[in-house]
Amino acid sequence: MSGLVDRFLAHEPWQKQRDALTGTERTELRTAITGFRHPRTVEEVCALAATHPRADVRLTVLEGVEPMLAAHPAAREFLVWLLGDDEDFVVFGAARIAGRHRVGEAYEELLHITGPAEAGLFRSTKPVGIGAAVVAGAMDQILGAEDRAQRLALEREHAAGGQLPPQCTLDEHWDYDPPNLPRPAPADMVHIPAGDFVTGIGIDEVVHPLYDVDDAAPRRTRHLPDFLIDRHPVTNRQYDQWANSAQAADHALCHADEPEGKDHRRGIAGDTRFGPDHPATGVDWFDAYAYLAHLGKRLPTELEWEKAARGEQGAHYPWGDTFDPDALRWFGASFGPAHSLEHWREALATFDEHTPQVTTVPVGSHPKNVSAWGVADLVGNCWEWTDTNFFTRDRMKPMISGRPRTEWATAEETSVVIRGGAWTSMREQVTTYFRGKDLFTDRHNEIGFRGVIR
Repeated sequence: MSGLVDRFLAHEPWQKQRDALTGTERTELRTAITGFRHPRTVEEVCALAATHPRADVRLTVLEGVEPMLAAHPAAREFLVWLLGDDEDFVVFGAARIAGRHRVGEAYEELLHITGPAEAGLFRSTKPVGIGAAVVAGAMDQILGAEDRAQRLALEREHAAGGQLPPQCTLDEHWDYDPPNLPRPAPADMVHIPAGDFVTGIGIDEVVHPLYDVDDAAPRRTRHLPDFLIDRHPVTNRQYDQWANSAQAADHALCHADEPEGKDHRRGIAGDTRFGPDHPATGVDWFDAYAYLAHLGKRLPTELEWEKAARGEQGAHYPWGDTFDPDALRWFGASFGPAHSLEHWREALATFDEHTPQVTTVPVGSHPKNVSAWGVADLVGNCWEWTDTNFFTRDRMKPMISGRPRTEWATAEETSVVIRGGAWTSMREQVTTYFRGKDLFTDRHNEIGFRGVIR
């Protein structure tokens, strides 16, 4: 990275007049960037290039990060930024890439450049020429429009509802690299093959829900590429060994937005009820991100978790569609039957250092709690962090660094989807479709995690 910066990206040498990049240099720069994988490195390259004084460097870096548009938000932000570049050939290149990959985030910026199709139905409008033609072509591609009439209809739908066609959102097809998955899968991980699966639930399948499940509807068929997922949640033993190591202290692979000087050690490490072989709870989203990054893994997206839990047919529980109170650790096992929501809340309010005597249990304690793929402990015992924002259903994009807590603590951007329910959860919460949420900086004794390799 340092050599690349010195040669191509350092601003000072390029402030002076010099020849444009040669074809060989452009190929070298693109090839070097393509090899980057860590999000922080990609973000740094894009940030350096975004304000670089040379247009050919800016465009070449964009071409280098083009394969990463589906993997890294920073690459897409850089692309959108260059749509406002002063040099037309940079804008043209960015527009063509945006259209080729149907980058929905670029649509609004393109709309500002050329205006809506409706405005040019009867007369040509400014801007005109090559730029307008290139931009219009990119907008057609993003919308999936084959002609002006279809684009007009799609633009009107967008203006009315603010929604682009589903194909314009990257959804769960982010940072997958199936050919490079470890083969065979490590013993502690399960290979989830590429293919369709059922997600969500039909309203007719819900009978007198105690909790709102509207956000889990409708029942749909989705598709995901291959990925690997941990067979069990990460345990306290595994997590504590890392959290007390020099690796955790140097923060080399932590999330770029993680609070400075963060202590990754669990907040509930002194509570003996949460034993070494129990799932690692008392960790926040940043803790889970950092632990997994050191293993070359990441948190599962919401749909990855759901596919691993439900199999292809969309089972309501990992083992099938019928609830079995003995198949998992849940509120009924921790506190006894709950007669109402109020009774559930009152029982949870009795929690202290002695009540209940048993909280979580060791992973693998319930042999029936295994999905069709062979993934264990997906419901009950502990909720599991995902990498999905509860409100946008997009990948998490933490942006709290330097901001006061009062500004972001209640913001939608900090709400993470948690899945599976916990030792404190009611029956309705321990299904494979229930969507829980929590603030990503909270460290609860009810939330753990597992990793995936994409």
